[in-house]
Amino acid sequence: MKYRRISFLFSVAAIGCAAASAGVISRDWSDGKLSLKLDDGAETIEWISPEAFRVARTWGPPIQLSKIAHEKVEPQLEDAGSTLTMRTRFLTVTIDRGDVSMAVASGATPVTRMSSAKTDDGVELRFAMGPQERVFGLMGGSRGVLNIRGEKLEREHGFFFTSAGYGASVRSPARCVFDMANGTVTGAGASSVEYLFYYGPTAKEVLEQHGNARGQSEVKGTALDLLTPDRLPKVATPLPAGVVASWDALAGLVQRMNEWSLSGVVYPALNLASFDSAPKEIRQRAADLSSMFPLVYRTSGEGGIDPATRAEWTPYLLTYLREAYDRGYPLIRPLPMQFSRDENAQSDVFMLGDEVLLAPVVEAGERRKIDLPRGNWTDLRTNREYPGRQTIEVDAPAGRVPAFVRNGWIVPLAEKDQMELHYFPSLGAEFFLWEPDIEENSQFHAAPAGDFVRVEVESKKRRTYEWVLHHTGAPRLVEEDSGPYTQVARRALLRPGAWWHDDARNDLHLMMRVEAGTDRIVNMSF
Repeated sequence: MKYRRISFLFSVAAIGCAAASAGVISRDWSDGKLSLKLDDGAETIEWISPEAFRVARTWGPPIQLSKIAHEKVEPQLEDAGSTLTMRTRFLTVTIDRGDVSMAVASGATPVTRMSSAKTDDGVELRFAMGPQERVFGLMGGSRGVLNIRGEKLEREHGFFFTSAGYGASVRSPARCVFDMANGTVTGAGASSVEYLFYYGPTAKEVLEQHGNARGQSEVKGTALDLLTPDRLPKVATPLPAGVVASWDALAGLVQRMNEWSLSGVVYPALNLASFDSAPKEIRQRAADLSSMFPLVYRTSGEGGIDPATRAEWTPYLLTYLREAYDRGYPLIRPLPMQFSRDENAQSDVFMLGDEVLLAPVVEAGERRKIDLPRGNWTDLRTNREYPGRQTIEVDAPAGRVPAFVRNGWIVPLAEKDQMELHYFPSLGAEFFLWEPDIEENSQFHAAPAGDFVRVEVESKKRRTYEWVLHHTGAPRLVEEDSGPYTQVARRALLRPGAWWHDDARNDLHLMMRVEAGTDRIVNMSF
C-alpha cells in the first residue's frame, strides 16, 4: 500500500505542474453549479447527482452547455481561501485556486485528481492513475484484452472507467487521443474541454451514472423476436456486420460484445447474416449464442434463433430489458462489470444479467475452458457445482451455450403454461420479475435458515410455479400455513401442493398455484 500511495502522489505533482498557469479570479455558486472566472479563461463544475458532475473548461469563448436532466443536487461549498471544496454524501471535491486542479475523494479515501491545460497543439486533460489501476471502455483496444491500460487510442466522445472506482465521459473535443499509459486525454486544435465524471465505486454503479446522464429509451418485449433491420429499436447498436467465417472471427465478435458493453453500449444487436458463409460448426455455435442473445436481427438470408430456447428465457430477458431502461445497465455484462474487484477479465465469456454466466464456444471441438469468478457456480446443463476462482473444462455439445449460475440466485424460466423458479442455495436470493403487460414486478424470495429453507412468491399474475431447489436433499416436511405438501414419486405427478425429490440430481421440486396479488410462503424442514 505504501508503494501505491507514493506513486499516486507523484502523479498528482505532475498534474499540478502541467496546469500551473491557471488561477481563480472570482467565483459564483448557485444550485449545485460552481462558475469560476480564471486568469486564462473560465471553468464550470455542475453537479448532476451526488456521485457525478460535469466539468467545462475553456481558454477561449464560453462553452454552450447542453442541458442534462437531473434531480436537484445541493452540495456543501467551503471556501478556505487557497481551496474551494464541494461535498456531497458520497464525494469531496477540492479545487486548488492556484492551478484549478481537482482532487476527488470518497470519505478519507483518495479517488483521483484531474487537471486540464492549454498546450501548443490544443488541450490536455489528465487523470492521476495508480500503477495497478486497470482501465476499461473506449470501445476496446488493440491487444485483444479488456484492460486497455497502457494503450493509446484515438476515439470520438470516449467513455472509460477504472478499477479505482470512477469513470469519465469526454464530450468535447469531439475527437481525442486517450493515452491510458499515463492518464492523459488530448484534443488537437481545441480551446475547451467538457467531460462528465462519475463515481461508483463499483463498475456497475459507474455505468449506471453514465446511463442516467445520457437518458435511456425503453425497448419493448417484441424486440426479443428475430428482427429485420427496420424493426431494430432506435437505441440499438448493431455489432460489426462483417463476415464471421472463422473461429477467430467468432471469438473476436464475442470480445467486441464485451468491449462495447464496457464502453456503455446498452443494447448491442447481433446480425445473424454475418455467419451465413461460415462452416457448419461455426454457424451452429453462432445460432446457439443468438438464441440467448437479447437483440438479434437479419439483413439477409434464412435461419433464426431456436424458438424453444428463446421462449424459455423470455421472462428473464424481459426483466433485464426493463432494468436497462430503469438503470442504464448494459444487457451484456462483462466480468469486470459484475466483479470489479477481481482481476479476471476473460474476454470470451460474459454475464447475461446478474445471475447467468455464458461461455460461448469459440473454437473447434466440444470442450470449453472457463476461468470462473468468485463464488460457487452450477452448470445449468449438468447440474454440477464448481467452486469459483479456478479454471475448469466442461463438455460443451452443440445446441446450447454453456451457462452457469452462481449460488445465491434465482433464475425464472418459462415452461409451457407455467414458470420454473430455479434457486441455487446456500445464500439467500431474490428476483423481481418484470410483467410487461401490467407493468409491475412479481417477486420471488428464497433463503436458508439452519435446518429450514423458506421460499416465497408475491405474484402479480395468476400462475403455476414450480420451484427447483438445486443441490438440496429430501426434506422431512414441506408445508404452508394451510397445511403440508404431498410427496409424489416422479416429476410427472407434480401438481400444486405437491413435492418431489430428484435423487439423481439432488434437486427438490415443489409446485404451487398462486393467485394474482397474493403472497405465498412455503417452509421446508430437513
